[in-house]
Formats: sequence, C-alpha cells, structure tokens
Amino acid sequence: MPIAPDFPQSPSETFTATREQIVLPGGASYLIRRDDYPNPICIWNYHPEWEIHFIPDASGFAYVGDYIGPFRPGHLMLTGTNLPHNWITPGAPPLPGRDMVLQFDADALIGIRTVCPEFDVLHRLKPLAQRGIEIFGAAASRIGERILDLHAIGHRGGLGLFLEILEAIDAAPEKRLLASEHFIATYNQVSDRRHRRIDQAIQILQSDPGAQMHEVAQQVGFEPSAFSRAFRRLTGMNFSDYSRSVRVWRARTLLGETDRSITDICFEAGFNNLSNFNRTFRFETGLTPRAYRKAARIRAKSLV
Repeated sequence: MPIAPDFPQSPSETFTATREQIVLPGGASYLIRRDDYPNPICIWNYHPEWEIHFIPDASGFAYVGDYIGPFRPGHLMLTGTNLPHNWITPGAPPLPGRDMVLQFDADALIGIRTVCPEFDVLHRLKPLAQRGIEIFGAAASRIGERILDLHAIGHRGGLGLFLEILEAIDAAPEKRLLASEHFIATYNQVSDRRHRRIDQAIQILQSDPGAQMHEVAQQVGFEPSAFSRAFRRLTGMNFSDYSRSVRVWRARTLLGETDRSITDICFEAGFNNLSNFNRTFRFETGLTPRAYRKAARIRAKSLV
C-alpha cells in the first residue's frame, strides 16, 4: 500500500483540527447523512467516531492526516478515531449532496464483539482505520451503491446493510493507507494550527474573491512567503490559481442566477477590469460571460 511521503517533521508542524460534535440517532448504531458542499462543517476536523466517506460525482482534493491527494467521482475512504480529514472542491459552484457520510462509534461496537461477533470486522479494520484508507476499483463502486441504499433506508432496519458495507471494505482487494506512521505517532491535536488558518483563508476568499494574498496572509497571521508555501501544500494550488477559480465561480453563479449587468458582475466577483474578466472567464469555462449566461438560461428553462 503506497504511503504519502509528505509529513510533518516535528509535532509543532502538525495541523490543528476542529473537533466535530457527532450525535448518533437514538436506537441506531450509526449516523448516515448526505451533505451539501460547501458546508459549515466541511472543515479540517476530527472526531472519535470512524467515518466512511463516499463522494459519488465530484472531484477535488482529499486531506487525511498528512496525506494530500486528488479525488474523483466514486471516491471512497475510511478514517478512524480522531484522524483529521477534509475534502475540498476548489472553485466549484454549490454542489447539493456532494458527500455521503457514514459515522459510527467503532470502539463501542468492537467492545461488544464477544456477544455480537459480526462486529469483529471492525477489530480487523482498526489498524488500517488509524491511518485512513482509500478503496479503489469495482469494490469501491459496489460499496458506494450500498451506502446510497443505506441512506435510503435510514437509521432503522439498516443494520444488516451497514455490516455488509464494513465486510466489503475489509474484503476489498484494492486499498491504500493514507496518513504516514510518523504522523500518527506524533500527531497532537492541540498544537495543530496551520490547517485552521488555511481554512480561514479559504473562507476569506469565498466572501471576498478580490482579496490579495498579502491581505489574506495578514488576516490569518502568516508571513506572505510562509502563507504561500502552506496554501499550496494544503490545497494543491498556488494562491493566485485558487483565487482565480473562486472569482470565476462567483461570476458563474451571478451570471446564471441574477440579471445584473456583466460589468457589475465583473467587479462583484473581484476582477479589476472587464478585459481581464472576459479573458480569464473564457480561459476557465471556454465561454464568454455573455455566452455562459445564455447557456445557463437555456438550461434553466429546460428544467422547468
């Protein structure tokens, strides 16, 4: 199983995560939900519960411990107790239902395996879950379909299907570990601040797409050069490319959903002149802003 080589060299370089508070439904062994993107809880986070994360149709970057890598439609991961994680789709428009999330208290279920031996599968998976695993191939597709089926069933009557999903992950022939052994050995939730600051930077950009790098760096407490390196490492993109994708995303949204003039949209999206806006928008989308608006309206009428 290939391991991502890029990891912090000391505990002080590890990344602070926010604890997500998870409440399992009464009378159920698991929580399953479908989340939109972006989402207030879609941040660099950790929690004691294990998580199976399935993204049927989107692409972007996955972050698990010190692992950073792209994800594509059909992406499937398992993360274990308190392993920090996040999935980002840079510059995308709102993506309803991007994420299927299945969470459960694995330690509690492992604790009852003497009377419910079906849960022994979690004991077998624990060494992998500690570092996070990605599942590939046909098995990932089949497991993804079962997760969708479980979501349709809900929290009552789905225990058998939940166990099938766990067994299928255990049996999947194509898996890889994600976070490095070094990261797991040295990770300290309290000392970890860098991821939190990059998440703040992304939020600043989404609210103010025209913000300059030195301004954002100052707001999140970084020197510009250190911010530039950290931003690229944690998002997979340099600041200018990410900023451009956010500005184009804002423009696409305004063009498709409002009647505002193209000039107004140009400046609202953070561009400083029409010529640059038209050139950048066409480079990113293959269409001029005017042609994009026309195509968006045709699509909207076809959905009525």
